[in-house]
Amino acid sequence: MSKECLKKDDVNLFVSALYYSINKSIGDVMGSGGMVLGRRASKEMIDFFREEGILKDDMSFDDIKELFVNKFGLSEDLKIENKEDSVIFYVIKPTLSKFLQKINEHNLKPYICPFIHLLSYLYEELNNHKFRLMLTDVQQEHDTVKLTFKKVYE
Repeated sequence: MSKECLKKDDVNLFVSALYYSINKSIGDVMGSGGMVLGRRASKEMIDFFREEGILKDDMSFDDIKELFVNKFGLSEDLKIENKEDSVIFYVIKPTLSKFLQKINEHNLKPYICPFIHLLSYLYEELNNHKFRLMLTDVQQEHDTVKLTFKKVYE
């Protein structure tokens, strides 16, 4: 019996199903309190990536973009718009688009979404934690996902 390797599209579909089911379950069980899990999971991912030597101190936005687009292959491009009271990330052609489509269809919050939380945490770090980013909106427009975060100063 021969083993077939999963193709990239199959892996993306599997990971989309995994993230959808986790987010749906968290929403059903914990409601909006599930956001705490997302932040904690991103912190654990950052610790993991630091231990593996993938994340470095003093990373620039271009370094972060290189990771997300080229190393992790999470999207074809990533752009940012930094406003006075918010930050908007434009994720162009995300690889987990099926996951994002499903949570939008079912009006679910992305509690556990490593892309979103990791990106926001790294951007906070890039800005020396002068503010925290709170996700306020996720919109899918054609092949681009627009992630809007409110800057929360502490």
